[in-house]
Amino acid sequence: MDSEFIRRAVELADLDAVRVALFHHTDDPEIEALPRALELDDDERELLITKTVAWLDENAGPGMPDEPPAPRLRHLMNLATKEEMGDLEFESRRDLMAFKPFPWTAGWTNGKPELPDGFRVAIIGSGFSGLAAGIQMELLGIPYVILERRSEPGGTWSRHRYPDIRVDTISITYEFAFEKNYPWPEYFGKGQLVREYLLHISRKYGMYDNTRFDRDLKRATYDEGRDVWMLEADTPEGIETIEANVVINAVGAFANQRVPHFEGLEDFPGPVIHPSQWPEDFDCRGRRIAVIGNGSTGVQLLSPVAEEAEQVYVFQRSKQWISPRPKYGQPIEPEIRWLLDNFPGYWNWWRYMAIAALFATHNYLYADEEWQAAGGHWNEMNDQLRDFLTNYIHEQTDNRPDLVDNLVPDYAPFSRRPVVDNGWYRALTRDNVELVTDPIARLTPSGIETDDGIVREVDAVITAIGFDVVQFLWPADYFGRDGLNVHDFWSKDGPRAYLSMMVPNYPNMFMLYGPNSQPLSGGTGLPIWYQVWSGYAGQLIVRMLEEGKSSVEVTMDAYERYNEALDKEASKLLLMHEEGAPDKNYYLNQAHNRLQMSAPWYGPEYHRLCTEVEWDDIEIT
Repeated sequence: MDSEFIRRAVELADLDAVRVALFHHTDDPEIEALPRALELDDDERELLITKTVAWLDENAGPGMPDEPPAPRLRHLMNLATKEEMGDLEFESRRDLMAFKPFPWTAGWTNGKPELPDGFRVAIIGSGFSGLAAGIQMELLGIPYVILERRSEPGGTWSRHRYPDIRVDTISITYEFAFEKNYPWPEYFGKGQLVREYLLHISRKYGMYDNTRFDRDLKRATYDEGRDVWMLEADTPEGIETIEANVVINAVGAFANQRVPHFEGLEDFPGPVIHPSQWPEDFDCRGRRIAVIGNGSTGVQLLSPVAEEAEQVYVFQRSKQWISPRPKYGQPIEPEIRWLLDNFPGYWNWWRYMAIAALFATHNYLYADEEWQAAGGHWNEMNDQLRDFLTNYIHEQTDNRPDLVDNLVPDYAPFSRRPVVDNGWYRALTRDNVELVTDPIARLTPSGIETDDGIVREVDAVITAIGFDVVQFLWPADYFGRDGLNVHDFWSKDGPRAYLSMMVPNYPNMFMLYGPNSQPLSGGTGLPIWYQVWSGYAGQLIVRMLEEGKSSVEVTMDAYERYNEALDKEASKLLLMHEEGAPDKNYYLNQAHNRLQMSAPWYGPEYHRLCTEVEWDDIEIT
């Protein structure tokens, strides 16, 4: 490529990633001395661009640098963010650049031992987490089978096909670290692109051939005499029984859609559509449509629906903090694609910088009493975000009082899952869109009646009301020791687990994305956590097999200690306080007033817990 093209590529790129990638190759002291991209003056910016273009003129080509030795790597990471990280942070972040072929995976300590005859692992689900578990078994050479209820891999991405579905974190962080420089055509991949990616991963790494599709697990029973699980799956030909020594549940949290229970629902003659069951032939043109809900799904689908429908009524159940994302919905420019393919190390450091801005987000979650005493809401950092998002609402709605007054939440940002704006606020300003904030009283044969008595005539209802996320492993039954059903074991105060993965009385059973799993902060994308959790399960399976044992289980004492500490840590966080609107938060188990979905720990500390096994908490027999 000529120098002008290369210059355009560098100018479009993440200049922090460019800066570190260039120093990685050159050790140029002038590059090392440059500040973060946001602080570059015109001369410094020009110096960085010019030197990068000159280096690429001479050295551009495919490839990826080897991982530097730890001291060098740490220096580069500190240089990237212009901070001096601690040991805990370094250990949790050192693989984010994905220099290693297969980060966060377990291996044999002294070569693969001879496995017991017929030994097999069953993985339930072939979405992101199921494929992460599959690659771990592939690397260990352990026989496994994936049971998938649908006819293709992809999990929740296979089910959801509503208009404009896409990832709301940049695609280079919403991918597996073992698949290098996947050619995403957009910065934030659409649902179809994610499905293609997961199918590609499944086929390339061998999981597809080990998957039994159209297998919906109904019942799993642990045979204590033989230390095996008997699995009963519904298939088109009837119930199939499968035996496995270990079960890794990868069914996810978004498997069971919420069902609307409005009065008069049975009398409404039009379609009532949950976004996870979007009909392929559904046509919005000329219709009057109700969209119930304004979480991530309701926000994503509004704009494309409003562009075609005659009229759209948006029934807002609660106010949301909705934020912009740079380059959301935009294609990756040809220049950036060239840079990813021809600037060795840029992909790695771009991954790191795409996550780095979120490293400090745990600070949003803790109260500052002095700040509050001086009139602040929660803490300075959180209140600054509140001001930014409030101003964004004003800007996007043209300061319309009828919208602003009904859109600005009265709780703090970061207490609920952040929602990404793809034009939702702007769509509310359209002539054919009306925001409705009065509660729904009932459905009628002609439409929806709200508590104020007004009936809005609609032809179709989209129920973007989410999923029953507190029903982990539901609706399958899991019978552990003494025939105890896991749902009965959890009946006291809802689903719990040790490190989100293990439950006493259920040997040889792991969960990925289980209760209290994804950390609330820290920036690390979910596919990375799937690999971390799979690696933890891999470590325990390796030790069990290397010791010639047949059962691995968390102790009851460790389970109880862990969850007691978890509840104590969660009590300090914004989500559990009035300023965080706990009554409106799906992260919480409302029936038992406790954190249910997420891990309360500081991200690097939780990473340590999930990678450094506390063997005294584990019983292998």
